[in-house]
Amino acid sequence: MFNIILSGFLSGLSHGRIFAPVRKWYLILAVLLLFPALLINLGLMVFIDDEAIRSLVAQEMLWSGNFVAPAMHGDAYLNKPPLWNWILAASFTLHGEANEWAARLPTVLSLLAFAGTTFLFSRRPFGDRLAVIHALTVITCGRMLFWDSMLALIDVCFSWLVYTQVMLLYRFGHKGRWWLAFGCTYLLTVATFMLKGLPAVVFQGLSIFALLGYLREWRQLFRPAHLLSGLTCVLVLGFYYLQYGHYVDLAQVGQRLFVESGKRTAAAHGIWETVRHVVAFPFEMSYHFLPWTLLLAYLLRPGAWRSLRTNGFAAFCLVAFLVNIPVYWLSPEVYPRYLLMLFPLLFASLLYLHRLHAERGSRTYHVLRYLLLTVMTLCAIALPFVPLVPQTAVVAYPWLKSVLLGGVAGAVVLGGWRDERNFLLLLCCFLLLLRIAFNLFLLPARATGNERGNAVRATAESVVRTNAGKELAIYRHTLVEPATGYYLTAAYGRVVPRHFDRYVPGTVYVGSPLQYGELRIAATDSLYLRHLDTRYPVGYLLNPLPDPGPDATELRDGMGSGISIE
Repeated sequence: MFNIILSGFLSGLSHGRIFAPVRKWYLILAVLLLFPALLINLGLMVFIDDEAIRSLVAQEMLWSGNFVAPAMHGDAYLNKPPLWNWILAASFTLHGEANEWAARLPTVLSLLAFAGTTFLFSRRPFGDRLAVIHALTVITCGRMLFWDSMLALIDVCFSWLVYTQVMLLYRFGHKGRWWLAFGCTYLLTVATFMLKGLPAVVFQGLSIFALLGYLREWRQLFRPAHLLSGLTCVLVLGFYYLQYGHYVDLAQVGQRLFVESGKRTAAAHGIWETVRHVVAFPFEMSYHFLPWTLLLAYLLRPGAWRSLRTNGFAAFCLVAFLVNIPVYWLSPEVYPRYLLMLFPLLFASLLYLHRLHAERGSRTYHVLRYLLLTVMTLCAIALPFVPLVPQTAVVAYPWLKSVLLGGVAGAVVLGGWRDERNFLLLLCCFLLLLRIAFNLFLLPARATGNERGNAVRATAESVVRTNAGKELAIYRHTLVEPATGYYLTAAYGRVVPRHFDRYVPGTVYVGSPLQYGELRIAATDSLYLRHLDTRYPVGYLLNPLPDPGPDATELRDGMGSGISIE
């Protein structure tokens, strides 16, 4: 699908269809900035825990040859279905090794495909110029640009596919082509379920509800197109789980999927925590998706909905956003990455209102434009002086880089003051320049200053060196944080298994003194855990204990199921 999107975009460039409504060189600049913005120092930082989980499961799949039953440390991993692990395994195979770069590149490719899909669905209702900007908002909103686009997590790929589901529902549904609307989106539901489990069903159900309510076509729920498409989705997923059932009890899998989906909802938290979240949620999410959420000012103006109704696509996008957002608004433990598929829907509506206000020259439009230009100007002035920050001393040629970036940023800002018509496109270019500066200056400083993360990797490699030629294993349900487990496994070069009921003489074990206070280990080294800020002894067991029961396993990380995947 990514190839289709890219070829369509390049075809538009070659025939001038995309260039025509916008200043050609601005668009070329945006495309040229995309690649350094998304790729420079992509593999520099050590993994955070969720990245380590996905990568460790993928690596163990490659070593074991078992792509049906995900495992961590040879122990069944039940929290997520395996599609993202398959994607990472393919990337590791193509790169010839598992590392941070190879794990994060699929996220970048998913993001580019996400932006390309946004352009393709927006260009007909919005025209090329606004569709290009809409595509770039997907990449340049703060949360995506400065966090999620550089991590090896499921969410960007998942969000891309969910957004595509919503768009296909609208594209075919409003034309009455219900077999295509339901058939295509239920097939995508298979993929999104295999990425993240039950949230895929929630998004599909709510998006269908939004579309049928918007079109007043409720009868389509009971027509063959919907019923047979839904049944096909269930059958395809059932085929996979039939194979999975050969390795694990599917009742346990289903229970874990429901626990994973429900643990962040109001049912799992107190009433006051839920109330605080409900009040803070709009402000927190608006912050995370700046600067584009500043355009919410248009939505608060009288007559905003009436204006949106002049464009059916813009109106439906707002409806789809409002129908889906309460799931997260009412869930206290929510990360902004869970909403990445929804904000392009909101941005579509806001950009359309922006265009209407720009045409009228409204006061709101001028206030927002001058506010953004002022912030851009201040940032451009500050960029050449970044090397004055002491932490940037680790960067090579800092003044050369900062002056060049400052010069380009200054030119972009000057263009923004002069060229009102293409201001938003120049804003996108400016945001990409900020990401390049982030890559060149902040990432190296963070990488060298990340003492705990670096200690995780260093102690894992030390344990393997100290115990070279010896078998390594983990004692029972000893909590091994995922990043620690990944780097230990990577240095070891094969699976570091959990031993629940067999203890092999001569094997070096990782054991937790926090969970198993009476366990005695003749330590040869120690292994660091970042979140607990402690070290585990690594060495020979002196007194393997009988199963101490649930009281001693309270610190389980939710990964160890006790089900060995042979």
